[in-house]
Amino acid sequence: MVNKIQNKKGFKGSRSQGFKESRVRGFKAFGRLKPALLAVLLLIFGIVGHRLSTSYGAGGTAGQYGAFLTYWGCGARSLGMAGALSGLADDASAGYFNPAGLAQINTHELTFMHSVVFAGTGTSFDALMYGCPATSTSGFGTTLLQLYTPGIKPGSKSEIKKPFSDRQVAWLLTYSGKLLGPIYIGINGKAFYHEIATYSALGGGADVGLFLFPQGKFSLGISCQNVIRPEVKLISEKIAFPITLRSGISIRPYRDKLSLAVDMIWAEYRSPQFGFGIEYRPFNILHLRGGINQVFAGFGFGICQDRGRFVARLDYACELPYSTEGMLLPGHNVSLSLLFGGFRARAHSPIARFSPVSGEGENVAWLYLDIVPRSKIKNWQVLIKDEAGTVVRKIGAWGESPYRIAWDGKDDNTLLVPDGRYYYSLTVVEKKGRVWESEGFLTTLSTVGPPGTIIVKPKGETPEFILEQKEEKEVEPQPTEEEKPPLEELPEEKPPEEGPPEEEPGE
Repeated sequence: MVNKIQNKKGFKGSRSQGFKESRVRGFKAFGRLKPALLAVLLLIFGIVGHRLSTSYGAGGTAGQYGAFLTYWGCGARSLGMAGALSGLADDASAGYFNPAGLAQINTHELTFMHSVVFAGTGTSFDALMYGCPATSTSGFGTTLLQLYTPGIKPGSKSEIKKPFSDRQVAWLLTYSGKLLGPIYIGINGKAFYHEIATYSALGGGADVGLFLFPQGKFSLGISCQNVIRPEVKLISEKIAFPITLRSGISIRPYRDKLSLAVDMIWAEYRSPQFGFGIEYRPFNILHLRGGINQVFAGFGFGICQDRGRFVARLDYACELPYSTEGMLLPGHNVSLSLLFGGFRARAHSPIARFSPVSGEGENVAWLYLDIVPRSKIKNWQVLIKDEAGTVVRKIGAWGESPYRIAWDGKDDNTLLVPDGRYYYSLTVVEKKGRVWESEGFLTTLSTVGPPGTIIVKPKGETPEFILEQKEEKEVEPQPTEEEKPPLEELPEEKPPEEGPPEEEPGE
């Protein structure tokens, strides 16, 4: 029996309805608190900015503990852009640069990176990142980082007599969601472990970030790292991570084709550091990147392959530490990423070649649509293009899309198009304004049969056609002369004997 409850208005309903109403009231209350929460965050950033300006004026540029969590980068993509990713933050590495940007991620993304930090030093930097969309307006992710240096030789006055290693490990747990209008908020919980020689220590802290206009042509990100400071105690004194303000802007004038980004990192007791990065995608499978900051210049590329159910991407980046004047060799970084599931708008065709005039088999090309939007679809369109990029056919409609469409090899005027390779371009527009785009190979149209060979013989002989063998009727085999049975000899016929002439009547 369903339990009944009584609300303030005297309406009786089921317990589940009561829970639903209370949850709705909770969301409304949280909605009223959003402006206050935004004001608190802006106040925090203002206090941090004032503290940084004071420490910069007083302390100059002292060293920093845990710098690999701020100044290096996470993933070959970001390192190829010299770490200028705070204003983009649209992949699994968002937790490192700006946790608020993780809500932009559309698919499940798993990335592994190995980095040789300035070749010849023996130092390596490894990262394992995972991010996924939690809802249509939120994202979740986690990041595991390790900076490792083996074979460190102790000093002459050190108590340690043998070479030792230095290992720093950090774990980030990230959540991002919509705060108010185009403003998103992100929070990092972090744990830090440091082991050097025979000493080790463990600490924890938190980061907070804001991101404006995600997936737009212009976006802005700002984050405060170590707003709750991790503190570690290796020997006798505690060492605290410095508060760091990180901000960035990005411009995408041609959506995913070109991205320009500028970053600023301002850590406590250090002067601000600026960086610039660019990413250009000339083809669907290729990304080119470059960037520079006050420490190193970076360049790299990425190659991605759509395998239908998932996308694989390989990224490479190289850093040139020009600020060291040749003391350090270049660094090399490789990342491997797998993207699968989540929100998407893709398509694929299982037919590599077809003939629209064929009387048998496939005479249409099928394009299967794999569309999972964040919100309801306003309209969709598929453009079919030839090798020169000219649109020959438009197929589309308002509302939800079908799971597949067919192309009969004709243009918008119902005329048969020339033979050749054809490509598709898929565009899906959501009611909330988000635009999804995807393009790829559709099929090869061929109305001419396969090439063959004809053997020409002199007049009177039957020509033989290669590649065309007509089925012959089965004929019973005829026995040879030797297999034929012998004929029996028949007796000779004797001529009839002549008798006397017959007498005529009347004689």
